[in-house]
Amino acid sequence: MEPLPTTDDLLRAMTVLGIPGDPVYIMRDLDPDSRRAHLLAHITAALTDRQESLESRAALSVDDRADLHHAADRAAAGPAGLDRLQAARLAWVQHTMTRSRGRRPDPVADAVVTTLGVLVELLSAGYTPGPVADDAVQALCGAAGHLAAVLRAQPEPV
Repeated sequence: MEPLPTTDDLLRAMTVLGIPGDPVYIMRDLDPDSRRAHLLAHITAALTDRQESLESRAALSVDDRADLHHAADRAAAGPAGLDRLQAARLAWVQHTMTRSRGRRPDPVADAVVTTLGVLVELLSAGYTPGPVADDAVQALCGAAGHLAAVLRAQPEPV
């Protein structure tokens, strides 16, 4: 099992990186593992935001960004953990979209949440090619392509 950062390590990281947020409030009355998870989630969100900004400033192409993140993911999780790490990221996005969509149906948010859920399941289950799985992936790709075409055809909001 990998070594886990201590709460003090995470508090130092937040301070050194200038990550906003009140650590005492973030940690509230949580147990030690939950404290670390909450602090690490705030650090991860801030670093993701900064990463995007730096990639844009560096004018990295989509291919450069893909190579960068693939190499970093493999270094962090190893080849065997790559699907697990990617599934975790997709699940974070799915959970965030679910939480932010509100109480009313939102066709775009609902489509994103459902699609991400399917992708998480594919990665988590260790997708193995076969007639049923291949048909499902092909249908998913078709649906995503159709949704993208419909959204591109929408007029820009004024």
